[in-house]
Amino acid sequence: MNTGAFYPQQDDKVLWDRLREGDREAFGEIYRRYFPPLFSYCSRFTQDAGLVKDTLQDFFTDLYLRRQSLQTPEKPKSYLLVSVRRKLVRVLGKTPRSHELTDAEAPAFFLELSPESYLISRQNAAMAERHVQQTIGRLTLRQKEAVYLRFYESLSYEEIAEVMQLKAVKYARTLVYRALTELKPLLAGAEALLYTR
Repeated sequence: MNTGAFYPQQDDKVLWDRLREGDREAFGEIYRRYFPPLFSYCSRFTQDAGLVKDTLQDFFTDLYLRRQSLQTPEKPKSYLLVSVRRKLVRVLGKTPRSHELTDAEAPAFFLELSPESYLISRQNAAMAERHVQQTIGRLTLRQKEAVYLRFYESLSYEEIAEVMQLKAVKYARTLVYRALTELKPLLAGAEALLYTR
């Protein structure tokens, strides 16, 4: 079924229902909405942009082909993040576990701060950015991923636990809390660098 309608303002659940009915325009809108954030998320696991694009293309193709057997998820964004993460982990040669992944088992996860964060001179910004990158580098891979999902994707702790396949929501809270606790004193040094001179 192709109604020819374009759904830029439609709720995700409405789009999902229309996708299940075979509406290509609804599928196109889901693709337009979610390809960029899914690409950004997957790029945190590997810097091979071609691999990420291929994985996402396969993912969306599978999504369309399986559309009639899909249930309408309560939170479509979380569903897409969970599903594409699983597919990427498989593609990267990791097998999903029924238990929480350890840092050694988890695929690499890159977290960077945008340079727009600093509105200071170039020299001070470069020094502060180096310090912040070193600081973020001290976080575990799981902490980096949890921070990204919480602050870049604005997911709830429940959604983070689902996406990261954690046993309980408290583990998502703990990951974010520990990351912030570790970052706070280390970033104080970056703040000092920002305001020197």
